[in-house]
Amino acid sequence: LQTIDNSTPKYYGKDTIIGDNPGVGYQPWLKDQPESTLIKFNPKNISSYAAYTNTINKYLEKYSKIEKTRKCSGQMSNSEFIKEGKANGKAEACRFELTEFNKAGCGNDTDYGFQKGTPCIILSLNRLIGWQPKDYEKGQIPDELKDRYAPGHITFYCNGTSEIDDELIGAVEYIPKEGIDGRYYPYAVMDNYQQPFAMVKFKNLPKNRIVMVECGAYAANIEQDQESRSGMVTFELLREES
Repeated sequence: LQTIDNSTPKYYGKDTIIGDNPGVGYQPWLKDQPESTLIKFNPKNISSYAAYTNTINKYLEKYSKIEKTRKCSGQMSNSEFIKEGKANGKAEACRFELTEFNKAGCGNDTDYGFQKGTPCIILSLNRLIGWQPKDYEKGQIPDELKDRYAPGHITFYCNGTSEIDDELIGAVEYIPKEGIDGRYYPYAVMDNYQQPFAMVKFKNLPKNRIVMVECGAYAANIEQDQESRSGMVTFELLREES
């Protein structure tokens, strides 16, 4: 009898339905409001954003489980153990640390910025077996990234979806500024894989105005498609306050 290998899907890659261009996800996304992309809150009213902070708390629980993970530094990465979309038996995923987010005011102690009116939104890529970011060639780095991009990273850029939204969005801080470290790629089915992410902090949202936001992920092998929403994500922010 033939043994079924569940560690690698039968079909993955460019010419499959899954494809090889990562999508972008965000948190907090409320499961009981799956069609809504509006994040609405009042910094002075804890109950207005409790569902968002609870959602982020739940999302981050897995990062406290460090069994079968390792602290990666220098040139260490998941690629040491993952070949052709499959992890070998000795694989331990690189541990994803949350310290930098806490230092930036995007931790649980500030309700991820909501209590201060500066919400921190998690941005991540969907899991594609075997995918790794490719660096931009010299001279190919998009203008909006030139002061933040670093080789080996997936960098994010958020802006308003219209000229008006661009004016309303205000100052934005990216944590880390260069984005997601490529050491956490490629992804493979393995024990306690810790999905990396970045955060974007909206530092001076206007009061009582909906801001439509578009965030894109950038690497040489990520295509952003407005029609399919591949490589990008959109959501709305509304800071309610009298």
